Amino acid sequence: MKRRGSAQMKNIDIIRSICDDIYSITGIKAVLYDADMNCIFGHPYSMCDFCRTVREDKENHEKCIRCDRAGFEKCRETGESVIYKCHMGLIESATPIIDNDVIVGFILFGQLLSEDSRDGIREIITNGKFSNKEKLFAQLEDIPSTEERVISASARLISMCASYVRLRNVLSRGQENISLSIGKYISENLSDPSLSVSSICRSFSISRGTLYNISTQAYGMGISRYIRKTRVKKAISLIESGEDTIYKIAEKVGICDPNYLTKLIKEETGLTPKKLQKKYRSGASDSQPKNSQKLLN
Repeated sequence: MKRRGSAQMKNIDIIRSICDDIYSITGIKAVLYDADMNCIFGHPYSMCDFCRTVREDKENHEKCIRCDRAGFEKCRETGESVIYKCHMGLIESATPIIDNDVIVGFILFGQLLSEDSRDGIREIITNGKFSNKEKLFAQLEDIPSTEERVISASARLISMCASYVRLRNVLSRGQENISLSIGKYISENLSDPSLSVSSICRSFSISRGTLYNISTQAYGMGISRYIRKTRVKKAISLIESGEDTIYKIAEKVGICDPNYLTKLIKEETGLTPKKLQKKYRSGASDSQPKNSQKLLN
């Protein structure tokens, strides 16, 4: 499935100020990401020496990125802050920024060492594939331990900052923009049978209610009906070309059962696919079914 476009960034100075304030209060270097998990701004030198050394190795660098993305995806599922351990055993936290039920960004902080994790990380270094283990051992000792209660309190503070970001509209995804993105997403994934209300909600991090409201205002109908009509419209276009069988056409528009597609086309146009194809091939002036012009009206 293809993903949507990024949220709009309104004011980099506000973002910089927020990250600086978080650091001044907690000593934690926060990083701000947009909805597509692209880094927008981070406190200077936000990555500690230990993590920088870990990421010198390509394989471990990719593991770090996967950990961040897993944290973001957990945020999408829960709509709440999540605290987790990275693959090296350091504590990280991701917090979603939500605007009108839509996740428009994330605040990430991490590289914290809980009091009982140091020995486990030494073991990871010992058993792992690292080009400079001695350097990592030394840098690990430079990371101070952080109490669990401080980590939890910091996560709550970051959640408050996320609310502030939302209220100041630093990041936004206007309804007009998201409806265009959803329409494009549907068109690009039309052949995928799993395209559904649920898959769109997951991809755009929105509730069913929000998706319904966006769909009815932008398309004049519920999203399920819009998907179905888009598929039928595409199927009629393929019938007009006359190059594929109904079985192939059904596959191209994401409908597994060609008999069901035939039923939908007949409901919308009053004609079966075979009769439609016959009309198009005949070159009759009325070859375009009258009702087919109304499919998405």
